[in-house]
Amino acid sequence: MSTPHSTTSSSSTSVNRRSALKGLVGGVLGAGASQAFSAPATPGGAGGAPEVGSDQRAIWSLPRPKPALPNSYFWTWDHTTNWMLDDPGVLNFGCNNRYLKRPETFVEDYRRLTDLAAGLGVKGILIWGFLRDSHGGIESAKRVADYAAAKGVAILPGIGTNHYGGIYYEGRHRFNLETFIETHPDARMVDERGQPMGGSVCPSHPRFAEWLQQAVSWLFSEFAIGGANLENGDFFVCHCPRCQKLRPGKADDDEPQFWQDQLLGYTPALKLLEDRFKTKLITWATYKGFMPGRGDGKTHMGAYMGCQRPRIVDRLPPGAVAQWTLTRMVHGQPLPLTKFLDHGAPPEALTAAHWPADVKPPTARSVGFLHQGSQWHRTGTGEPDTIWSTSRYDQIVSTIKEGCLRAARAGLEGVSIHGEMSSQHVPWALNYLAFSHFTHWPEASLRQFGSKTLGPVLGSADEGEAFAETLAHVDAGTATDAQKNDAKKRRASLAQQVARGAQLQRWRFWNWLASVAVGHRERHTISPF
Repeated sequence: MSTPHSTTSSSSTSVNRRSALKGLVGGVLGAGASQAFSAPATPGGAGGAPEVGSDQRAIWSLPRPKPALPNSYFWTWDHTTNWMLDDPGVLNFGCNNRYLKRPETFVEDYRRLTDLAAGLGVKGILIWGFLRDSHGGIESAKRVADYAAAKGVAILPGIGTNHYGGIYYEGRHRFNLETFIETHPDARMVDERGQPMGGSVCPSHPRFAEWLQQAVSWLFSEFAIGGANLENGDFFVCHCPRCQKLRPGKADDDEPQFWQDQLLGYTPALKLLEDRFKTKLITWATYKGFMPGRGDGKTHMGAYMGCQRPRIVDRLPPGAVAQWTLTRMVHGQPLPLTKFLDHGAPPEALTAAHWPADVKPPTARSVGFLHQGSQWHRTGTGEPDTIWSTSRYDQIVSTIKEGCLRAARAGLEGVSIHGEMSSQHVPWALNYLAFSHFTHWPEASLRQFGSKTLGPVLGSADEGEAFAETLAHVDAGTATDAQKNDAKKRRASLAQQVARGAQLQRWRFWNWLASVAVGHRERHTISPF
């Protein structure tokens, strides 16, 4: 699960040259922000402007070959996935939040995200909070899963094996974790002081494995899902006598204890699902990067496994896919986009302080997870008076490019980023488009991204390439006056066309780029907080 303690850096990150570029929200509340869902719009370009009154929402349908990283997906929490921007229950922070939006918003949010994934060739959508009474329970979950299956998109429910709600995240249901604990109060995890931990189930309890397998079997038989993502509660450890006896002796005690609890928590579910590994994407969260060792014990601890090779990688069924956290393995300060402008694999991108070029995951099958561009990626010193900054609204194209490139070269099957922001938000429109491009062509340059992916969105390959080039130089702080003036002229020309009912999407992109090129930041975002 995305939690602050697992992704926070202990050193501040510079935000000088790209702070304006990342955070500016351009053209957020556009046409269709609150209208009922309709089919994806065909992008209006220079030669094919949409008719007045047509759906201008930024959801695209782009031609895509078989991806180089086929098991890539969007990672989401239900309560902070905000594609319906006018719901009064919108949240943009938190982990174990209640769902405060309208039940119909849950279905609509994920219908829109599904259409984005289908149009961009992204395999799936991971949903934490897939089953809740507060947004319609089984009926709403079936509507989301059925719609996605019809579009060829895999819905991947989050399964909390020992924490995070169980199968049925919130509600009075036999496969809800709290309901299980009420029935079996002796099943609670025990902390180091011998006290029971609320909301967490001991992985060695005699009834746990049977209950989990029944729950997983029900989930896969009841819903048209394409897989699942298993989590056991981050770094939780049960200290009950049963679990203590199952742990290795001191001779093998080079491994953090949480790995053993993951093994106990994940094994029953993965054993049950072994016959589905070839047709479903079944992932299990490590919460860690795959760097061997412990690092320096101070910074970027999330990049390291804490040992040379955790035993879990050899004891879980090999067909299951390990979800490794890449957040602290890639460059903490993203490389300037100019590094990628004409080079798909510059030397600087092929190694990082916490990910040398030759390091690959120890698991037979792996995917990577990036927290950048979410409320879970924070910067600051860690001191009591620190003002924390999150990157939920940031443009993170450089990190996406680097993550996809490194993942492909290390033999990973996919990468995941968050999918919670509406594509009406231009920085995230760029993130989604970049994610689509580089999961298909991880070795491509930014200029190729401009012509092949931004081109269809902006009307022509030339215009897409021009946008990508200016974006790269604005990001690096090297934009010329000619480039800034060109962006302004394009914005002004497109504004005249918008007044006549055309080219709104193109105007949004150029308006945003022209604004950040001169350092402007808006005074508000789509966040109500």
